[in-house]
Amino acid sequence: MKLPVAYSVWLVVLASCLFASPAACDQRPSEVEKDADVIIIGAGLSGLSAAVEMGRRGLNVLVIDMNSVAGGHAMLAGGVSMVATPLQERLGIDDSAELAYRDWMDWTEDGDTGWTRYYATNSREMIYDWVTEMGVEFVRIVPGHGNSVPRFHFTKGRAVHLVLPIFRTALRLPNVSFRWNSRAQKLLLEGNRVIGVVVRDLRGGDVRSLFADNVVLATGGFEADVERVLENWIADLPRPDRLLIGAAISATGSGHDLATDAGAGLVRIDRHYIYINGFIDPHDPQQNHALTAANDQSLWVNASGRRFTNETGFDKDILVDLLQQEGSTYWMIFDEAARDGFGMRGAAWLKSPSPTHPILDNPQAVKRAMSWRELADMTGLPAEALIRSVTEFNAMIDAGEDTLFARFSRGDNVPSKVQHEPFYALQMFPVTRKNMGGVAIDAQARVLDKSGQVLPGLYAVGELNGSLGVNGKHGLDGMFLGPAILSGRLAGQSIAAAFTAVAHEPEILPTAQPNSAAAWQPSMPSDALEALLAVPRDGFWHFQVAHRLVVDRQYACSRCHSEQRPFASLSDRSALYSQTRICTNCH
Repeated sequence: MKLPVAYSVWLVVLASCLFASPAACDQRPSEVEKDADVIIIGAGLSGLSAAVEMGRRGLNVLVIDMNSVAGGHAMLAGGVSMVATPLQERLGIDDSAELAYRDWMDWTEDGDTGWTRYYATNSREMIYDWVTEMGVEFVRIVPGHGNSVPRFHFTKGRAVHLVLPIFRTALRLPNVSFRWNSRAQKLLLEGNRVIGVVVRDLRGGDVRSLFADNVVLATGGFEADVERVLENWIADLPRPDRLLIGAAISATGSGHDLATDAGAGLVRIDRHYIYINGFIDPHDPQQNHALTAANDQSLWVNASGRRFTNETGFDKDILVDLLQQEGSTYWMIFDEAARDGFGMRGAAWLKSPSPTHPILDNPQAVKRAMSWRELADMTGLPAEALIRSVTEFNAMIDAGEDTLFARFSRGDNVPSKVQHEPFYALQMFPVTRKNMGGVAIDAQARVLDKSGQVLPGLYAVGELNGSLGVNGKHGLDGMFLGPAILSGRLAGQSIAAAFTAVAHEPEILPTAQPNSAAAWQPSMPSDALEALLAVPRDGFWHFQVAHRLVVDRQYACSRCHSEQRPFASLSDRSALYSQTRICTNCH
């Protein structure tokens, strides 16, 4: 619900600050009224959690996002680690907050002790109970590194089934509104208090200032900015020669810049969760973005053609070994018998129907040969060294023990020999993924300045604050989505508590019911759609990605569009709610 705003005076100030000192932009004319009680920048999991928390308490909330849809990085993610949940109990998994705390502190080495204990103690109530009440259903739990019992909870699919129920809840709160395709450019200050934000409409180019009592930054990390990652590289590890991008397109560090420009401090900024199993996305013309791959039957060799690590070991140990290799790269080697064991993640197009494999049958992505010497020639690996490595590996498999890296021993977990042509080689690199440090906050998710004092009116949630520091030096499975929800809720609770009187308990809008597509059959000629996709446009990133899939998969327009989901940009709440039903066509 938007409050009335008198903009005439402020537009003059805004125009003048384009030609005057930056300080001119930091003043709010007294005539200007606020646009909302709270502005949230970012409609990812942490921003949506904060929006629901405050919306349910009657605050007027405006959520701004540079994309045209909600979800952010969480749409690429998997599950959530939680402790002593009903699902664990049903599966006979005996867990406790104290056990989780000990496990996590041991694995991360220096995770934030206060936040780790708080998370272990409160994850069931603050996350599991809260999201399941909104319709999220966790159906399985898998083991994860750093956990002595299984805690990694998954929905029936990817994290889209965690994000959408929270987004739908926000859409049913009439006092929560959204402004899409809008980039936050600058926080507005009155003294040292944050009072609003300057935003630019990415599609129309309009710039305007929006005012609120509080601003919540929920912009994610900066792992899509490789240069920034390398500038803040992990202190005790060599810098990689090549680092691919595995984070969301929005993870540019925009929130870090907004916060530090307003005086915020940063903590653990050199902590990154780096994946070790990335290969170049063949659809990326710049060859900078990564997909991830795994094959439990493969062996890995460095540029010299030699094995260098335990291929099934812990990622944190493999990363140390990988960064010691020439070029910070390796080749994943496997044979035809292990082809079906090859799995990959990172792009929706990987599941497009095709008679051929999107990676293994693509010579731009994978080298395939009928002999080891031919494969060595294709990859540039020394033939004799490659053959020796494969021969030694197969001999150790026959003996039942890996005497080089202890990958298997006493006949346990012995892979199959690599001997059936054709043979495959896929070049792998380290990949950026998630920040484990960021903007400094206190126990209420309020942003702190460089001296540790609260910056009034400003909050930081989710990956922007480093996921509460609970991952320490080494990332934990499921400990990024969980802190996003938890910190979003804490910020919402803190802000709501500061309002002495909330106007009313908000009404809940009825669930939107989609109309039958049979009465309205949209269509667009394929050449017209191709023309739209041929020209990149600011503010249309999701449109480009989604409709490229439509072309690849030959979807009919009516699969996603109807009277409630027309070709025009959606604005009414009912249509947005209805649109969420088709997200799983791609995700």
